[in-house]
Amino acid sequence: MKKASNEFLREALAQMPRLLGQLNRNPSSLSYGSFDRAFWHYRTNDISCARYQEAVYTLTLLFCSQFEGNEYYRDEKILEWIRAALCFTANLQRSNGSFDEWYVNEGSYVATAFLTSAIGQTILLLKSNDINFAEEILTRNVLKKAADFLLEIKENTVMNQVSGAIFALALAGKDTGHLLEEFLEKQNEEGWWSEYGGPDIGYLSLTISYLEKYRKLTHSTKADAAISKAKKFVETFINPDHTAGGEYMSRNTEYIIPSTSLAYLGAVRPAHLDDRYLCYILYNWIETGIEIAPQPIKVSLGESFFNESSILRVVNKKYYLVSNAKKGGSFRLYSGGKVYFDSGLEINFGGEKFSTGILDSANEISFQTGILKTSGSAKKIKEPLLKTHTAIVFKLWQFIFGRIPYLYKFVKDLLRHKMISYSGVSAVPFKRVIEYSPHKVIVTDTVFGVDLKDDIISGVKASYSAVPSSKYAPIPELARNRLSPVLEEKLEGNAYIIKRTFSFND
Repeated sequence: MKKASNEFLREALAQMPRLLGQLNRNPSSLSYGSFDRAFWHYRTNDISCARYQEAVYTLTLLFCSQFEGNEYYRDEKILEWIRAALCFTANLQRSNGSFDEWYVNEGSYVATAFLTSAIGQTILLLKSNDINFAEEILTRNVLKKAADFLLEIKENTVMNQVSGAIFALALAGKDTGHLLEEFLEKQNEEGWWSEYGGPDIGYLSLTISYLEKYRKLTHSTKADAAISKAKKFVETFINPDHTAGGEYMSRNTEYIIPSTSLAYLGAVRPAHLDDRYLCYILYNWIETGIEIAPQPIKVSLGESFFNESSILRVVNKKYYLVSNAKKGGSFRLYSGGKVYFDSGLEINFGGEKFSTGILDSANEISFQTGILKTSGSAKKIKEPLLKTHTAIVFKLWQFIFGRIPYLYKFVKDLLRHKMISYSGVSAVPFKRVIEYSPHKVIVTDTVFGVDLKDDIISGVKASYSAVPSSKYAPIPELARNRLSPVLEEKLEGNAYIIKRTFSFND
């Protein structure tokens, strides 16, 4: 059979053996239909992560869609595995309608929203192809119970999850008018929704995808203007290497989830995804490829400062510079096919590690053409790894008390604060000044109270928040691909100063 001519489809089909390898295809197994290989095969997880089951929609798309190179179309074995996956999924639902992603009795809003969306789309697609076993399998009103759970939750921190919930509720036949209006009102004037306090390109592209799905399902045009604004913001921050965003955005993601509004084949493709996210989002490449071919990516010239997000973008014929003052002036700089990454300074102070590149709306920021200044307090790097005794206590707590609603909400908020959010003032103040002109970029850092050269690392590409879909490797982060600035360092009183000069001459 010929390969698919559409590159979205080729990229997706190439990963199908890996996706099917995540699926328990043993028909006599108790976990037949689970896509969580760590649960059913390695047996290192004590729950089967519900979000892996979103992959059932990927199988359904391939089974129902005839296109060049699709050997899975109308294959009876694929249909059998769809049935098995739906059966297993139904058994994962908790009595309150929710699903768990990371731990037992989690009651995950995002897992419930996104999995319900995938199941709902699977049912619709099967019915449109005169296959009706899904409703027989899901006899316990899986969609209705999930929708009732979603309606009880108010999510204001991670807004991409709300877009998925709106679509899921529409699939379940619920009135989403008021929730959609509230969601659209929370869109920033610059075009983004908050992801832990700021914009993030990868998650914004996911939001656009769900809003598109909602529009197609309901024929509503209420979100059209919001989609257009969000699309413009995403396109502004597609980097020259076709990554999107990165360390200068709130959650450090670098991918674009494709849709008909964002029909771009970015640097992060299905082959770059880990097994978890392959199960979560592979169907987006298939859905988009069925409708449209990849569109060319263009990087526009110009200079902009986004006041709400405090992001500076300067693109001319010599270089491409983006910096976020709320992330301590974290920046990315491209020129001549090379790149310089900077996720803020990393500082060893008092035997502990700190970073200046943590999102903090309390930073003092000033901007005028040619110069961006930011100052604040470096944050202690948090990397709480799960230890055996902690795991035992936590799992026992969740098993006994996790069903109590106010307790599992408390645990969720606690984990978000501990694993993802940073706050507070440290004893390590800093200041960063970025000066730019048509042929030069100068970055000057001042750190107070640290006087040893080995205590400070600059020019690091790093992310210390627990964001599962960050840290993919779309391009080699090798020394030969890096820009090399002229470096000057000096000590003045209690201030250590690092100056990096990038020159771009003819």
